[in-house]
Amino acid sequence: MHVEWLRSFIEAANQKSFSKAAQVNNLSQPALSKHIQNLENNLGIELFHRSSMGIELTAAGERFYTRITPVIAELGAIREELQQFSQSNPIAIGSLPSLATYYLPQKINQMDNPMTLMIQNTSSELLQSLQKGRLDAVFVDANYIGEAIWHYDLFTEAYYVVFPLNHRFTSRQTVDFSELAEEPLIVHQAPCDTRKDIVAQIQALGYQPNIVSEVNFGDFIYGAVTAGMGITIVPELMAKNIGHLQLCAVPIENFGKMRTISLVARNKELGSNLHELLIKHH
Repeated sequence: MHVEWLRSFIEAANQKSFSKAAQVNNLSQPALSKHIQNLENNLGIELFHRSSMGIELTAAGERFYTRITPVIAELGAIREELQQFSQSNPIAIGSLPSLATYYLPQKINQMDNPMTLMIQNTSSELLQSLQKGRLDAVFVDANYIGEAIWHYDLFTEAYYVVFPLNHRFTSRQTVDFSELAEEPLIVHQAPCDTRKDIVAQIQALGYQPNIVSEVNFGDFIYGAVTAGMGITIVPELMAKNIGHLQLCAVPIENFGKMRTISLVARNKELGSNLHELLIKHH
């Protein structure tokens, strides 16, 4: 039994006309008549007497009208109360810095739901905040998610090497990761998921990373690369947003792993609703 059927029934009883009720409910008359028919079939009773003079409630219809009208009014009151609650209790979202900079702003801005955004440096920190109830949902690297928590993988991306225009890689379409093992490397300060992955992959090749500079999170790292201090490695999401800079970025082959970004929520209902909003504003 759908609420739309009930609203159509109540309005038809009030207007004593399917056509007038359809206008009030912003429906076509066939659509409203279908609602009434579905409701009658569901209840197994006839709600209206139909004649050339119009419509009139049957005895069963009168009884149903008396019982259902306060129920619909209460549903409306509950909806309004929940909307007010939502406005005063925004959803607390947590994100890695790169996602907060390049992925989330436009999506959050287009959503009607009020939200607050907390940025933390690592997926582990974000997941800990979620588990402690400080956050309702987080956007993190899927590699850090446990099995017992609701999550949805949003996208997977490669890693890119970013270097100055006069670098020896300038004419390349891709760079093999083994070629980067001894390059002077600029990284974000620890703790940082990407830094951790880079160091682990270089060590897996049998090298120690040649880190020449460490910077805070943000685009400061690109200034050091532009100045010729070294190269850096970033996820594709960041690499695709440097067109305004005098830098080159190409994908890395054989890096050893991709980065999968997941939405993790405190429960399935909230996570599913957020995911639908993300798709809607894709």
